[in-house]
Amino acid sequence: MYKFSDDQRVCVHEKRVIRQLIEALLYEGIVDYQYNQGVFAFALGGQNYRAHGSIGSYSRIHLDAGSIVNFPALNSPMDDSVQQIKKPLQLETIVETLPASDAVKQQLLSELNQTIQLCRINAENLPTRVNRRSLSYAQLEAAIDEGHPYHPCFKARSGFSETDHRAFGPEFENEFQLHWLAIHQSCLRMRLCAEDDLNPPLFWQAELGRFTYDALMQTLTNLTETPESYALMPVHPWQWAQIAPQLTNAITNREILPLGPAGDNYRASISVRTLLNVSDPEKANIKLPMNMVNSSSLRTLPDHSIYAAPFLSQWLNTLIDDDEFYANNRPLGLLDEYAGISLNSDNVDDSHWTKQLSGQLGVIFRQSVDGKYPHQTALPFVALALEEADNLPFIHPWIQQYGCQQWLTQLVDVVVTPLVHLMLHHGIALEAHAQNMILIHDDGWPLEIIVRDFHESLEYVESYIAAPDLIPDFNSLSPCYINAPDDQYFWMSDVEALRELIVDTLFVYNFTEIARLLDVHYDFSQARFWQTVNDQLDSYTSQSHTDTARIRAIDLHQSRIQTESLMRKKLSGLADAEFHHHIINSLAESQPLLKTKTKPKTKLRTESMTASA
Repeated sequence: MYKFSDDQRVCVHEKRVIRQLIEALLYEGIVDYQYNQGVFAFALGGQNYRAHGSIGSYSRIHLDAGSIVNFPALNSPMDDSVQQIKKPLQLETIVETLPASDAVKQQLLSELNQTIQLCRINAENLPTRVNRRSLSYAQLEAAIDEGHPYHPCFKARSGFSETDHRAFGPEFENEFQLHWLAIHQSCLRMRLCAEDDLNPPLFWQAELGRFTYDALMQTLTNLTETPESYALMPVHPWQWAQIAPQLTNAITNREILPLGPAGDNYRASISVRTLLNVSDPEKANIKLPMNMVNSSSLRTLPDHSIYAAPFLSQWLNTLIDDDEFYANNRPLGLLDEYAGISLNSDNVDDSHWTKQLSGQLGVIFRQSVDGKYPHQTALPFVALALEEADNLPFIHPWIQQYGCQQWLTQLVDVVVTPLVHLMLHHGIALEAHAQNMILIHDDGWPLEIIVRDFHESLEYVESYIAAPDLIPDFNSLSPCYINAPDDQYFWMSDVEALRELIVDTLFVYNFTEIARLLDVHYDFSQARFWQTVNDQLDSYTSQSHTDTARIRAIDLHQSRIQTESLMRKKLSGLADAEFHHHIINSLAESQPLLKTKTKPKTKLRTESMTASA
């Protein structure tokens, strides 16, 4: 066996990036592998490699980063015969072998190296991690610095320098003011609170406070004789530095009047582009576009989704408020996206700045946790799968207090059941990945799940919607919605898309992390974990909350399912394309009460890959 010399070992951050990259390549079938008794064998760039690891829930692959070694042949035994090699497995070696254009490979390598660099900066400059179990919700938004457990570019933040990272990365907890612009109203589309749509000053006074609002208005009045022709727009200070050079003409033409920094202090949340108000935590979270790639996507905000956000929140609230299941059984909390301001480029040519900067200027106002749940204990859902400095899970005290089975049953009932009810009973699926969810708990005992980020993560099928008359009039919200095909925006062509969204985000890339944590630390098997999920789903379907026909329409228990191929999409260089592979469905291990008759499914992921634009 070949093994690296101690002085050749890569740093822990590079090891993690390499591990997650290879896990994704194997999981999505981009690199073929053989698996036998805890050992993976695969080839990269003409070299053969082995790694210890396991295949867990939903076919997820987990490797031991320190076990990835070079072998002369795939069928050679993995024994103790050791032969030194000069070079460890390098990121450049992996990326160079990937099926992508040179430009895509160069961009990927840059994001991977940036992830490593920012992790190093954190490790070298942040205080040694202490026990985070006693931290508040806002403190956890800064203290949770692990990044995504699947994406290898989990801290790419493309365009961030070390100075930017210190100033605007959540880990450093730096506070900053928003930069403010006054933009001519003809260049904007605004949806404020319903009662304030016709009186924007009332909205801004409530959001900013009278002092800040008056100061901004005084600055604006000093710059123009027609201040009533302009509307306010906050900008992330980093974003302002990126786009200001492109706005020279707009400023010269007085379509934009820069007002400078003003108002409350903010701090970045885990997502970086959503900001928490430090001066008044009960005020809105501010979501702002950033020309930055992190994990799998560019963190801008499409103009149409900004304007649609308040209408989507209103739609969900109407459904939930009138639903007896949510009132009498398990609530589903929402952080409303109650106001949005976007650029209006509907009637201008492609050279106009509103067209050129589409998605790069805008704002969504979202309710804060402290504002909506001021007397409750909240937790970013991602914390449930973390380990602390004592090498025990974040949730260890709760497991000791309640036991794995009792605590998990409550968690599934509180989290899974309300989201599945929204899909089966109402016909709406939400992107329920961990970063979009917040858990309300009492000393670790789950009480309520809160969801957010609907403007780009809600899907429905019109024929499956229980109350179609309540669907927002999307054609009136944006011209891009008029005659738009299915599967492009919020409306899908088939209910299978709803199943995939829920299963992907809630189970495949979310609950699998908790399942593995309980397995590794408490010997609570993953099979038992998914049996618990099944038991709660069966309990829900047996209580007649939803018609049997609707439940049968979406089969959560297919033996093999389609899931999104996140790395394959990244390698394609096609931002709007969708790629999928097929995996084993962990929910299919037990029989549901309402077994759906299904058609034969596609073969395993290594035999079938699909892509669609």
